[in-house]
Amino acid sequence: MRNLRVKRVFRYDDSQKHVRLFRLMWERGTVGDGKGYSAKLAVGLLPKLFHYDDGRLTIFGLRIHYARSYGGIFA
Repeated sequence: MRNLRVKRVFRYDDSQKHVRLFRLMWERGTVGDGKGYSAKLAVGLLPKLFHYDDGRLTIFGLRIHYARSYGGIFA
């Protein structure tokens, strides 16, 4: 993976009731040309054993969210 970045977050999200830990972000190809994309994997803590909601998966309290953007780069 090219351009792998890690962003530490370490804060509580009151609206979604979970703790955000960190994000991994990277790009594949050239973003914006229709072939490349920017991807983000966010990791947090949620007090549930198992939960799945719209691309967000929680297993044993570890919340994982994956997203892609074909038109811009995640900051």
